[in-house]
Amino acid sequence: MKIFLAPMVGRTDKYFRRLVRIISSNIIMFTEMITVDSLIRGNIRNYTVDKSEHPVVAQIAGNDSKKFAECAEILTTSDFDEINLNIGCPSAKVVKGGFGACQIVDPYSVAKFVESIKSSTDLPVSIKTRLGLGFDQSLEDIKKFIKLTSEAGCKTFYIHARNAILNGLSTRKNRSVPPLRYDDVMKLKEIYPHLDIYINGGIVDLEDLKKLLKIYGGVMLGRKIYDDPMFLNDIEKNIYSSNSKLSTYDIICRYIDQLDEEDSHNKLYALKHLVNLYKGTCYAKKWRKFLHSMINSDQPIQNIKNFDYRSNNEKREINCS
Repeated sequence: MKIFLAPMVGRTDKYFRRLVRIISSNIIMFTEMITVDSLIRGNIRNYTVDKSEHPVVAQIAGNDSKKFAECAEILTTSDFDEINLNIGCPSAKVVKGGFGACQIVDPYSVAKFVESIKSSTDLPVSIKTRLGLGFDQSLEDIKKFIKLTSEAGCKTFYIHARNAILNGLSTRKNRSVPPLRYDDVMKLKEIYPHLDIYINGGIVDLEDLKKLLKIYGGVMLGRKIYDDPMFLNDIEKNIYSSNSKLSTYDIICRYIDQLDEEDSHNKLYALKHLVNLYKGTCYAKKWRKFLHSMINSDQPIQNIKNFDYRSNNEKREINCS
């Protein structure tokens, strides 16, 4: 059974991935979405995988076959484990650029992108997408999309079990307003049994995760993990039978010890993803205040270990009296 950390813009950067890997050795991580132009023009050092990150998938987006081929070469050299195409982002900025969710109804072009990537790398190619566009719940467009792109060489699909509504709905509301349709994702699995089709969207507790893993074999989680990173401890224990549970304080110490000098001078990016580590405990508010003061002070980053905690009393409950 596979659990994936969803790509999240502004969240699944190298710092958050580092934190996730400290807590979980089993989850498969995605980068945040990288446009082909950003990857080609950017500093290659920004897109290099640390050996501790594996397995990690690079998610890219664009609308130019030649650029996809060039990016495939870069990502192969950078030692990623898989290349994923973003065909699901509903943001106005992305759609204006001609990529993301709007490409669901242009499967011939996306199939060419897949072919172009596969001509430049031996890495597996996957697609993350949605069930369709607008309020039409017909599966005809997504069936055609999967058929053509799988014939081009894509064998893995991560399906956010909602439509994308591109007009009049914000990116945030696109994560909750379009109804979840898990049954329709199952229909796609039944139509294409030779493909790996995994599910994403709306999973917030361990029991739902267990049920969906049995049905789909793989589940992708995003905001749940970002908003409550210690949920990964529950996953490790209850899904992967791991005994390597770390206290929140131990995780913080390991994370800080892995930062280098450059990270220490970039405290906002290095520390901001730690904000939810004490979520659900009586330390949550105190921790957020302490972290904010650290980010905005001249104190050495190592001083974050001075947080006043009581590890023997840490609980998942709100009231830990």
